[in-house]
Amino acid sequence: MDQKRGAGKQEGTEVVQVYMRNTADKEGPLKTLRAYQRVTLKAGQSKTIEIDFPRERFEGWDVKTNAMRVVPGTYELMVGSSSADIDLKKFNVTIQ
Repeated sequence: MDQKRGAGKQEGTEVVQVYMRNTADKEGPLKTLRAYQRVTLKAGQSKTIEIDFPRERFEGWDVKTNAMRVVPGTYELMVGSSSADIDLKKFNVTIQ
C-alpha cells in the first residue's frame, strides 16, 4: 500500500494510518486500525512509503463459524493521517 505525503514548509513527523471495514458487516465496526507507519520528512521533502498489508490483516470475527478468520468479501481500506473521514482516502479491495 503506497501513500505519498510531504512537501511542507518545515520538518515534521506524520503517522500514516490504514483503517479497514468489511462492507457486508452492518453490525461490525465502522473502521478498525490495521496498520500504521511513522514518517519524518525534512522541509519540502516528499516521500512515498509502503505499508505491507498481507491477507491476515483482513481477519475478523466470523459469526457463522464463531471464530476469527479471513472472511471473503469486499473491504473498504482507508488511508490517511487521522481517523477523521475528511482525512482518509478510500478504496475497495475484494478478498476471495
